[in-house]
Amino acid sequence: MKARPLRILVTGFGRFPGVHDNPTAALIQALGKHRARLARLGIVLELATLPVDYAGVARTLEELDETLKPDAILHFGLAARRKLMSVETRALNRLSLLHCDASGLRASRRAILPGAPQAARATFPARQIEAGLRRAGLPARLSVNAGNYICNETLYLTLTRSAARAAGFIHVPRLARAGRPKRASRSRRPNPAGLVRAALIAILVTARKLRQDHAQDLAQKRVAAPAHHDLAKCARRPALDRGRSLA
Repeated sequence: MKARPLRILVTGFGRFPGVHDNPTAALIQALGKHRARLARLGIVLELATLPVDYAGVARTLEELDETLKPDAILHFGLAARRKLMSVETRALNRLSLLHCDASGLRASRRAILPGAPQAARATFPARQIEAGLRRAGLPARLSVNAGNYICNETLYLTLTRSAARAAGFIHVPRLARAGRPKRASRSRRPNPAGLVRAALIAILVTARKLRQDHAQDLAQKRVAAPAHHDLAKCARRPALDRGRSLA
């Protein structure tokens, strides 16, 4: 039987104070060219650019989740001060009251969801993604600090509200200029093509993990089914034996 296609939502962000050209918005445009290739691999790729807006991002995430019902959600965001890609492993229930969003507003409270747990763990295969990036020559590391801005809010809301089986966030640094000679710079930052490769690696690694988990679930159900059948037979046997003795 042919496996059901996996629906994977990948998001980036638009502009925000201090950043007029967000590389993750360009990433979302570039990934559109890979839809057909991923479809042949059984992956339906959904793409969206999220607003850098404290209130608007929550509404957008809810609409995307309800409309698309993705199996996995991969968020990409810019962390301009970092030197390499950071595969986030958790989000915290916190916001800074200091930073303005794209509309010029600050967060109205410190907690993303008042009364909710302090932390939420990423559910995508973070270690496998980091290893895949490193093997491809794309420097990356695991991170436990998604910040206190809208990137962290986005990940926290996704992990606590979405029914997606896998969800996570990858922070990317400012990109190196495309075509710049390697010897001219010792920067470990990816260029635009490297960022697209990183996203494709994250997509494929996540899809593989989802399929492995699904196969494991099916195998466990097959093992459990005969045991249940044997118990049912044992429960019926005394009644049949009594019927024979009466005859």
